[in-house]
Amino acid sequence: MKIDLDSGVYLQIKGELGKYNSIPVNSLVKIAQDFQKLIFTIAKYDLPEDEPLNIENFIIELVDFKKSSAVPKFAYSQRIENTTGINWQLHRKYVNEKFDKLIQISNNCNYSELRNLYPDPNKRIPIVCDLYDFANDFKDSPVSFVDYKEENKKVVTLYNINRFKQSVKKELVAEKKELESAQKEIHEGVAKVKLTTSDGKTTRKIVNCYTQHNISLEYAPEVIITKNKTYILKYPLRCLFEKEDDFFIIQSEMFNIIGTGITEDEAERSFSEEFDFIYQRYNSLDDTKLTNHNKLIKSILNQIVDKAE
Repeated sequence: MKIDLDSGVYLQIKGELGKYNSIPVNSLVKIAQDFQKLIFTIAKYDLPEDEPLNIENFIIELVDFKKSSAVPKFAYSQRIENTTGINWQLHRKYVNEKFDKLIQISNNCNYSELRNLYPDPNKRIPIVCDLYDFANDFKDSPVSFVDYKEENKKVVTLYNINRFKQSVKKELVAEKKELESAQKEIHEGVAKVKLTTSDGKTTRKIVNCYTQHNISLEYAPEVIITKNKTYILKYPLRCLFEKEDDFFIIQSEMFNIIGTGITEDEAERSFSEEFDFIYQRYNSLDDTKLTNHNKLIKSILNQIVDKAE
């Protein structure tokens, strides 16, 4: 393992992005956000489900910056919320090892290997999507994880990050489906319907039909059901419901909750489990252990939930 987020790792950005020994703020923010999202996703899907997890123990921070092109350094935050005993140390190590494997795959430009690393599509899809976003943040600028030798200002390349082709991503997130009939093609779409009422009778006419691969609708549950709990909400929780290629996504931007699945039911179950995790997690922590942003989310969660039974 070459990457150690406990001690920190440098990311050397060359080309257009780093040619002035600097990096635009908006680019740095996007890179850091996608880096952070990938680390969170690894923690969420790779760590044992039966062990307590505090996702904030995996927050990374910008801890240094060198000028051999643009070379920011990222490391796990020292602001530890170790409410899970000593497990947070083992969890960090495990996540670090998995991240190192993902970057090795990028270095070898062998993203198809992700299917072997994550045979379960429910885990593979979010990992693939987040790694795709991070690997492609740099556009055409060469980028590498490096070791920076302070004594002689020497930069040693650990791994190169290669672009993640969209065609490969589609193959990794898609599951083969048998056709119901060799003679029959099935297309999904969204229709815009015009309603006309006359003499008490309503007629419906399709005025437009959309059959593109990406379909965006609204998902607004009033009751969220998990294996062990049912949440009854005071008002509908409006979310974005999308079909992207061959999988479904339900997202609440307010709470930063995402559910994914090969089917609509799988996506809904995934979203419900995420809602339950966030609700239970925030309410298990005292406000003094939360950031102002997380205290706001906790407050809104408790306002929207009428009762949990």
